[in-house]
Amino acid sequence: MHHRLFSGLMALLALAAVAAPLSAQAQSRDASFTLVNRGQVPVRELYVTPAGDANWGQNRLNRGALPPGGRFEVLRRRDGNCILDMRAVFADGHAEDRRGLNTCTLDAVAVGNPASSPLGKQADDPSFRLINRGDTAIAELFATPAGMTNWGQNRLPDGPLPQAAERMVRIPRSGDCLFDLRVVFDGGKALVKRRTNLCRTTELAVP
Repeated sequence: MHHRLFSGLMALLALAAVAAPLSAQAQSRDASFTLVNRGQVPVRELYVTPAGDANWGQNRLNRGALPPGGRFEVLRRRDGNCILDMRAVFADGHAEDRRGLNTCTLDAVAVGNPASSPLGKQADDPSFRLINRGDTAIAELFATPAGMTNWGQNRLPDGPLPQAAERMVRIPRSGDCLFDLRVVFDGGKALVKRRTNLCRTTELAVP
């Protein structure tokens, strides 16, 4: 009898030891992305649902509207689903939808008309925030010191940047500030920008 109780207790302890790391791993995936209001009026309502769900559910902005230039952290779903649809409703009544966003690869999603927002950074730092204003996702981004013939590595290691989304592009400091940029959209269309001073660029919207 005692042997059975001891065996049962050991089994429970073993399960708990396995469950704890799994729980911690699940929580680590429950990060957030940031909604950025680049419009001229507040965002009154925000809805985020699994892609294809016809029911938008509850308003995520239950603590008040998001003003122009404001940012709001949106918790990702605990079920691990990354592909989501999003709807932002502005105070003037118009709405913007984003379909099929992979929020596990995004830092932020922008709504409204982009506006410049100068941010301080080190004088020799070429890193910048890329904003996709195109009609399709940005598949690849290349940035090399001006004049080089080899485009080098893709600067979007986390995957394509969806339409209307934004992401930080980290470029190591090397003393170079003038860069040639090549942006490749889904479908193969490419945009080249020459001799861009990235040390004076905090946000770059394309096209």
